[in-house]
Amino acid sequence: MTTEEAGATPPPAGAGQEIGSNAPADAGGLMPDADAGGTGGTAPHPDWREGLPQELRDALGDDADPAEAAATYARGREYKPAQQAEDIALKLGDGEQLHPGLEKLFKDMCVAQRMTPAQAQAVADFHGRFAAEATRLYLEHGAAQLERRFGADAGKVRDNALKMFAGLDRAMDGRLSQSASGKQIASSPEAVEALYLIYQKLGEDSLGGGSPSGGEDRAMSDREFFEHVYNSQSKQSAKTA
Repeated sequence: MTTEEAGATPPPAGAGQEIGSNAPADAGGLMPDADAGGTGGTAPHPDWREGLPQELRDALGDDADPAEAAATYARGREYKPAQQAEDIALKLGDGEQLHPGLEKLFKDMCVAQRMTPAQAQAVADFHGRFAAEATRLYLEHGAAQLERRFGADAGKVRDNALKMFAGLDRAMDGRLSQSASGKQIASSPEAVEALYLIYQKLGEDSLGGGSPSGGEDRAMSDREFFEHVYNSQSKQSAKTA
């Protein structure tokens, strides 16, 4: 017998709900749970890392942002540091040389700092530019010092200083120009002045003569002085290589 037949009135819709509640009745338990994820404005899972392996959860730490974690993971996949010095192949500029011992020292440092080969190359390139700029500024400073001290005779001082340098280098069978001191002598105003004073005391005849300016009746510029000594070193190094 139905409720209608028994004269009973069916319960109104929403019966059993808490009085004053605006929530719809659960149609057969089909409404999504508030913490089950999904759409419809439901709250996310309290810990999105819960289903991840423990190792990965430990690596993520307290980072609770999935987008940031995904970006970190993508960067990590691209990061491939050199595992050994042989993984780094440095490309030097034309005519540039690097002592094998220094090259190994540099590459070992890059490996220890977990640099990628590209990062190691970038550091080497920057060092080359830095050294070139430092040399330029040092030369300008040295030239300015000579100009202040000797005025219009500064070029003549440099020219005679190089004559002295060339004479000493010949007496030492080329060892002076092969040494690291060659560039330092060329760019140091004090060294240039010292060579000039020695030249004045000894005179050109005692050194075998020869003008570094190519026989022209003019004084050398500071740049010519430096390049002459540098080229002298390069030629001697090539002979002994």
